Amino acid sequence: MTFTRLNRTTAGFRLFIAAGVLLLYALLPLSALDDIETTTEISWLTGDMTISASAAVPASAINITTERFRITEAIDRNLTEIVTGAFSSIYLDSLHTLKEGFNMDSRMMAEFDNLNLGKNRTSSSISLDLDEVTNIYKYNIYSELIPILTKHRRTSPPPVLLNYEPTAVFSGIIIYAADPLPYYGESGSGMLNPAVFPKIFDENMELVASAGMASPEYLAEWGFILYTDSYDEKQFEERIGLYPFRTTAEGIFGNNRTDILITEEAARKILYNSKNRRLIEEGRIMVITGAELQ
Repeated sequence: MTFTRLNRTTAGFRLFIAAGVLLLYALLPLSALDDIETTTEISWLTGDMTISASAAVPASAINITTERFRITEAIDRNLTEIVTGAFSSIYLDSLHTLKEGFNMDSRMMAEFDNLNLGKNRTSSSISLDLDEVTNIYKYNIYSELIPILTKHRRTSPPPVLLNYEPTAVFSGIIIYAADPLPYYGESGSGMLNPAVFPKIFDENMELVASAGMASPEYLAEWGFILYTDSYDEKQFEERIGLYPFRTTAEGIFGNNRTDILITEEAARKILYNSKNRRLIEEGRIMVITGAELQ
């Protein structure tokens, strides 16, 4: 009788230990079990950023349904690191990535943390072979992130030219930058890189246009510059209108190769007329680039 009671006690103890191990396993952070792999795609037309975050299902998993839920939730808990990691591949301006831009200001980072990133998960799926869980998240750089960035930046109107410059009233600005361009102040040439807040200079390095001159409302609607590799202007009429001013980029400036140089003549035709300066304020600028756009 004593022997039987001992067996039951031992069996109960083993069951308790097994349950404890399973509970501990379920509570472990995902990073302790497997790495999270991410890929990022950006549409510079819409500002949509799609992040795919995947993690492997452990071969030792007992219940696939439970494990899928656990991994999905664990990826959600790591979202701040996942999203800011994705920012490291996006240029903010000529000197910084988007990640560096947020890290420079603790107030901006705090506002970013308050975005409730998890609400932007559009799907969670498991692969056909049941060995990987993937979460898809979608964010909009223009409507969700730019308002945070512009809140902590000074704004100023476009420069005004006092000397007469023959020009016309245009509906938008198109800059052709599809070919390799010379680097300003150094040897070599290369392709222009898209950025959230690029700048446009003339050949004398006088500032022509920047996001700091644009209306925050328009920046949140469609960003400062529309990057495209398409020559079909008709699809962009809402932004650049029917009678845009056309010019060609003369060079590239900045550590990140994001800033554009145009001729002094082109700059003057834009800046002399108040209605043309408004094109800068409303972000009605399109750049045709040969860079690979996601």
